[in-house]
Amino acid sequence: MNFDQAKALRLQQWRSTLDDHDFRMENPEAHRQTLREMSATLASEGLIDDLQCFDMNEMADAAYWHAVEELIDAPARYCGASAYDVVKHGSSELLGVIRRSIFYYVSTLAEANIATYDGKIYRNADGANLVFSSSGVIAGINGLTLTLPDGQHYKLVETGRTIEGIFREPVDVPDVYRGLIDIALVAKESLDLRSFEKLRPLIDLAKFRICPACLDRFELQEDCTACGGQGFMAKL
Repeated sequence: MNFDQAKALRLQQWRSTLDDHDFRMENPEAHRQTLREMSATLASEGLIDDLQCFDMNEMADAAYWHAVEELIDAPARYCGASAYDVVKHGSSELLGVIRRSIFYYVSTLAEANIATYDGKIYRNADGANLVFSSSGVIAGINGLTLTLPDGQHYKLVETGRTIEGIFREPVDVPDVYRGLIDIALVAKESLDLRSFEKLRPLIDLAKFRICPACLDRFELQEDCTACGGQGFMAKL
């Protein structure tokens, strides 16, 4: 493979990553960082010059901001870096837990030494599937709802997420959440991407979400009956 062929192949790999919609929507921060690391490597190897590297990084940043806007009113989706309680719909019955795409029954967690797991999550075009280890039975995950083959429905209740290598629990205090979104808004308006990308995952993980009726906009928030003027509400 000559220089031009190698360059074309590596640029295509970068472009494929840029166009990876699922990666971008599940973890916009990791998507952006991966793209910038790839462009830095291309530059260090002499496959692109500094101007090309700058342009590619600008595209990575633009893709990040676009994902942020899309996620404002996007339906909840399964996140591989998260931990979930799997709770029967309409009750508090706990089937098990998911930790970084590995499923454990409640009975397995009660064992003194957990020697194995009970299932694994695999992503697909429609969301994800939970494949049970012992039986091979497949349960579909759409949004944050798990549906067993017999029609039973379970909610995936997020209990934490690994962010930049640290396991974080959801913010559940309204005043703290208000502070996070206010600081994030300032960072966004000033295009302070580095500050914003540290705050956004914490906001996304929180027990609250931006009100879909007023979108936390000042001119609509005060009289909004959906959120009582707070600009946000508890996740259902």
